[in-house]
Amino acid sequence: MKDNLFKKVPAFIRQERLFRKGDRVLVACSGGVDSVALLHFLNELRERLEIEIGAIHVDHCLRGDESATDGKVVQKLCDHLGVPFYATILPVPDMLKEQGGNLQEICRTGRYSLFEKTMQGEGFTVLAVAHHAEDQLETILMQLAKGQRPQGMPVSRKFSEGRLVRPFLSLIKTDLYEYAELHKLPFREDPSNAKDEYTRNRYRHHIVPFLLDENPTAAEKSVRMAAALQEDDAFLESLAKEQLERLLTFTDKGIPVIHSAEFRAMHPALQKRVVPLLLKYLYNGETIPAIYNADLLKQLIRQLSADTGSASISLPDRWLLQRDYGVSTFVRKEEEPLDRVIQFPPNEWVQWGQWKFCWCKSSAVESSALDDVTDWRYFPSEERALPSLIRSRRSGDRIRMYGMENSKRVSRVLIDEKVKQSVRDTLPVIVSEQGDICAIPGIRYSESFTKKPSAEQAYILMMVWTK
Repeated sequence: MKDNLFKKVPAFIRQERLFRKGDRVLVACSGGVDSVALLHFLNELRERLEIEIGAIHVDHCLRGDESATDGKVVQKLCDHLGVPFYATILPVPDMLKEQGGNLQEICRTGRYSLFEKTMQGEGFTVLAVAHHAEDQLETILMQLAKGQRPQGMPVSRKFSEGRLVRPFLSLIKTDLYEYAELHKLPFREDPSNAKDEYTRNRYRHHIVPFLLDENPTAAEKSVRMAAALQEDDAFLESLAKEQLERLLTFTDKGIPVIHSAEFRAMHPALQKRVVPLLLKYLYNGETIPAIYNADLLKQLIRQLSADTGSASISLPDRWLLQRDYGVSTFVRKEEEPLDRVIQFPPNEWVQWGQWKFCWCKSSAVESSALDDVTDWRYFPSEERALPSLIRSRRSGDRIRMYGMENSKRVSRVLIDEKVKQSVRDTLPVIVSEQGDICAIPGIRYSESFTKKPSAEQAYILMMVWTK
């Protein structure tokens, strides 16, 4: 086993060119056996690789003293190894109370945000994470179940101003337990990993063991398969970029144009890649939800290929595909007035851009009706606090959110939520009869709005994204 790590992993690192001379590597260390083994292993090889090592631990505050102990174990190991240690805290329970959402996604997004801040603040160039071959197999299986291309996780990718690498992707879990035992490394087992309530855990406990019983090398083979598929996809993506540069022309006024005959001549595999690239071009590199909308992509491919009649497709942020026979153009619709105000009476759907809104008594809405709604929130029947109108954002607007003693400036909320500057002035703001802001739909809601129905929550606000 020792030879396995000290021969196999360095060879993998060289093959994938994961580190460069002088790299400052920040190891993400939860305290589990995987990341503890990675921290120790890279520290053993740091002189050979000519790199510097640091470790970061994130306390998600989900298990009280147990969570805090995880960090102490990592810090003690770092002190023993002489490795700089960075302790960070992510108050996940408070974040869930304030904004709701998916626990796992909040943990992951917040954790990587802290990694990025530490890398930038401390001058690290590489983030090393301890994913191994069985993690890769789980990822591929979950992608297949969602109907996605089974590409798995990349061995290396851009992250922050540097790179994220996975040096242990060629190993299996037993390698890491044996390594930890050999070196008498302390590690912690997170009890949540034993729970089946998380998707990855269900794959890990019930599906992966069956596959490994059938074929003990399935995990390692999944790593090789993912690498091959990633190479194929990178090649097709480069071809798609070349095709888009060739296809896309412009009128004298700078309007993007595509000719159907040239688009139709492309292989379907390239068409499926060219359209998302085209959308990214239109939105200045921003990945918008429309790029992942399979139905919209099919519509765009169909219209870009057609050369009879005329058609148009509305896109987010006022873009419009307009096809006249075999020529498709992409134009921006005129801006709506910035200081727009519309009345918002109960029991009526009202339109704001590509949003539609309605509020009514919650007892009048069957739970099955929410299947066709993009989002919704329940709220109480407080006098003069009911929604009254929808208007554009104004200077000085403030909103009081759950768990906050004081109200917060809407402008600050939009900055914190990383809403693009070009989008902020087009967002609707829902205002009550007494002038308080009830909601910035899709972004944040006032303290009286909740996702959970109850006897006190007599009304419901429903929202539909009309595309």
